[in-house]
Amino acid sequence: MFENLLQKIDSLRDVCAENIGSREIHEISVDVPQQPFDELYFIKTVAWCYVLFNETGPFIRFSGKLLRARPQAAEKYKEVKYFVQCARTVHAHNLLSSSSTDAQTKRYYEIWTMENGGKPCSWEKCSKALIKSMDEVLCEFQDGWRLRSEDESDRQELWRDYESEKRTSWDAHEFDPFVTQAANEAQLEDFNSAAFRKEGNRVERWRKLVRYFGSRESAEKAVRRVIQAEIFNTFGAPSDV
Repeated sequence: MFENLLQKIDSLRDVCAENIGSREIHEISVDVPQQPFDELYFIKTVAWCYVLFNETGPFIRFSGKLLRARPQAAEKYKEVKYFVQCARTVHAHNLLSSSSTDAQTKRYYEIWTMENGGKPCSWEKCSKALIKSMDEVLCEFQDGWRLRSEDESDRQELWRDYESEKRTSWDAHEFDPFVTQAANEAQLEDFNSAAFRKEGNRVERWRKLVRYFGSRESAEKAVRRVIQAEIFNTFGAPSDV
């Protein structure tokens, strides 16, 4: 089952390569789940899906936006992405009983696993349900690009729109890898990259900077330098620590 997801991702990469000469969707380095269908398999599936949605570049996000013209498909995408976010949070973070947000996240996760895995929970059923939902979302992505590409002028406009968004539109979390890299270079331990990013209107400043560049690749190089300088100025360069 999981192999179908990998095949669909490769198919989407091929579509990108055919149109703009780049495969776009970054390779996913987290482990691919391996049978048996136990809890570890499910956790690895969640981790893989989370990375696909959030850490493989702007193509997946843009593909999600294409679904807005088809409300049912858009709602499916929204539901799956939200569950993956909740499941990843439950498995990777400490949830506080005093936090209403944490309680809501845990409750949504518990309801989903009970509805899809029963009680006691069958991790095989949960894994297969999540993979099936992801497969449906990726099919919707493929259909979205196909439908918008049937007319040649529409196809060209679509890819121009994607190139523009890729260059100028950054989700806040897309800066986190650069913060983490700079923190590692500064030899900071247990550093909270998201907290640093959220402080002092940094994200808006960084977003303004990336708009100066004509390509995503050039913007990434520049913002990496800016963030590194901010980390070093705040906490000291490696030679100072």
